[in-house]
Parts: sequence; structure tokens; C-alpha cells
Amino acid sequence: MDKLSPQQIAGNTLRKLIQENYNSQEEFAYEYHIEIRTLSRYINQGITKIATIQEFANYFNIDFIDFFNQN
Repeated sequence: MDKLSPQQIAGNTLRKLIQENYNSQEEFAYEYHIEIRTLSRYINQGITKIATIQEFANYFNIDFIDFFNQN
């Protein structure tokens, strides 16, 4: 199995947070004011910008570093 990059881990964490807090990715995208295709790209390809990860961490009220935990 290939090792995931930090960007991919952050995308997986975002997916998990959305699943835990919203009925769908579309619902989250609407509430967060983000295009569904952008959200899908973050989830499937990873989040490359540190500022974006920080914004999501703030939104979900978690520490930035928690985006990189694979739990």
C-alpha cells in the first residue's frame, strides 16, 4: 500500500469531518460557500495550501495538526 502524502491525509480528514457533521458533501459545500467540485478535489486529491487547511481547522474547531492524524 502506498504511503499517503500529508495533502492526501488532510483531504481524508476533511472527508471524515464532513461525514461526522453533515448529511452530505453538498450540504457542507453550501454552508461553507465552496463549489462542490473544489470540495471534491480537496477530498480526492488532497489539500495543498496550508492556509486552506487552517481555515478548515478553524471552521471545525480542531487544531491544525489534527488534520494530519490518520486516526
